[in-house]
Amino acid sequence: GTATSTKSTSRVRSFELLTDTPASGGGEDTAPQPVETLLAALIGCEGATLSFVARMKRVRYERVDFALSAVRDVRGSAHLPVDAAAPCPARLTRVAGTASVVTEDPKLDAAALAAIGHIVHERCP
Repeated sequence: GTATSTKSTSRVRSFELLTDTPASGGGEDTAPQPVETLLAALIGCEGATLSFVARMKRVRYERVDFALSAVRDVRGSAHLPVDAAAPCPARLTRVAGTASVVTEDPKLDAAALAAIGHIVHERCP
């Protein structure tokens, strides 16, 4: 990958992934922020893992609707002066969310969905 100022471009196989920051962060807001891309990758991982687990368990679902939120203390990354120790880490301190599975498969009752959700959670970081 390559980074110039606040923008980055990464090539993965035949795909190009872009990130940028909003104007308020010094960027041009031409692409998702890196942390937004991280959360989108988590949704992709969970979705792909669910697809695999559902195939192995021979159950069907139409889609999964995800709602994620993340918390970070911006004092960790935006602390000034930059050469002074930050008062807290510059990382996500909490990621939470829900995954709502849309299905008409009678085998996917609440207990079965909970069991599959546990498997997916163990297999996707």
